[in-house]
Amino acid sequence: MSQGLLIKEVLPDSLAAASGIEAGFRIVSVNGNSLRDLIDLEFYQAEGEVSLCLENPSGESVEVFLEKDPDERLGIVLDPPPIRRCPNDCDFCFVDQMPPGQRQSLYIRDEDYRYSFLYGNFITLTNLSEKDYLRILEQRLSPLYISVHATDPDVRKRLLRNERAPDILGRIDHLVQGGIRLHTQIVITPGINDGSVLERSVEELSARFPGVSSLAIVPVGLTGHRDNLPPISPIDAAYARKMLSTIENYQKPFMKKWDDPFLFPADEWYVIAKKSFPSIRRYGSLPQLGNGVGIVPLFQSEWKKRLSSIRKGRPVPGQMETRQIAMVTGAAFFPYLQKMLADLDQTLITGKGKIRAFPVENALFGRSVTVAGLLGGEDIIRALNGSSLPHGTRVLVPDVALRADSELLIDDVSLSEIARRTKFIVDAVPSDARGFWDWMEQQDCLSVSPTSSNGRMVMA
Repeated sequence: MSQGLLIKEVLPDSLAAASGIEAGFRIVSVNGNSLRDLIDLEFYQAEGEVSLCLENPSGESVEVFLEKDPDERLGIVLDPPPIRRCPNDCDFCFVDQMPPGQRQSLYIRDEDYRYSFLYGNFITLTNLSEKDYLRILEQRLSPLYISVHATDPDVRKRLLRNERAPDILGRIDHLVQGGIRLHTQIVITPGINDGSVLERSVEELSARFPGVSSLAIVPVGLTGHRDNLPPISPIDAAYARKMLSTIENYQKPFMKKWDDPFLFPADEWYVIAKKSFPSIRRYGSLPQLGNGVGIVPLFQSEWKKRLSSIRKGRPVPGQMETRQIAMVTGAAFFPYLQKMLADLDQTLITGKGKIRAFPVENALFGRSVTVAGLLGGEDIIRALNGSSLPHGTRVLVPDVALRADSELLIDDVSLSEIARRTKFIVDAVPSDARGFWDWMEQQDCLSVSPTSSNGRMVMA
């Protein structure tokens, strides 16, 4: 019977490749230690001398000994471990609000500290064993991302719908005292964990700074698929404006004391409140970018920097062939992208070309879901086929809407299928401003005018 962990891929020009290790081999042990998952591989390979016990596809044992820099990786890629399930039953769980008929993996409620360490998934610390804690501390699995929701034990049990949920502060202290850094979040459910409950949570979590390094305040997300779920009050503009004011008041003493806001509102608060975003400086080191905190202001900041560098040149006539470009986005980001593209249009000598923002309404999850990352391919197809975009338009879909390492959207519709069914040219484009600019230049959508000697850019 085969032993060990199956090697999915061996990176080219890596130590493993040079040693003859190939995809399909199994790792039985590293320096005599058997492996539970890819985290163990990362931990045990961080030595100057590494002894690998392997099994090749024929079942034969293979021994490999390597001398290397402790920081140098072997270049072995493993599949992520089987995911642990969540023991909670939160009323606001997004998985329970998924539309029917999607791929099975979208209906898995995960609660796995390994995925928190590896990918930044948020966990509630409700299913950790003592062995798990020992491993986290021994292997320094830091940082971890923790969904607190409320430090009041009774309120937290109500939110998680789990009477066995342990005291979160005790769990946090155990990790922080062991040297583990934590990024935390509170998903606001109006009338339950706001007001004085939120005030207590902020006070008790900030008392553990810098071990608890950040706290994101996130509005509850509601889709159009809440059948048989308890009612939750949606968040309107007035509530969002009040919450932003509350968060700003919380931030002031932290900035004065630590020169760190500690507390961060998710971007969605500003979208709902229809308020301008603050300076990117208000977001510190952007510790929760993957949680939707600071994505829009970072995009705006990087966009302005690139426009500023372009504006240093003098205008020259556009001499190049141009085409229409439509950038797909969700309703939330649309007004911001539209304004930035208008600034771009005024700055560049664009000839006949124009980049326009193209908003897509989310019918898959419901109109209340407005982020680009949850757009489905069918919704994009419907919007494009109902549009007045001219033939030959190049349609750009943000890569945040795609599944990892694929051209599939959340509903398993591919970019090539969108192109086939709409007759438009369809490409994926980086979701960050710097990546977008670089991609456009690499694709010759933005080029230096041949009549310009000062680097003035035109849209091609």
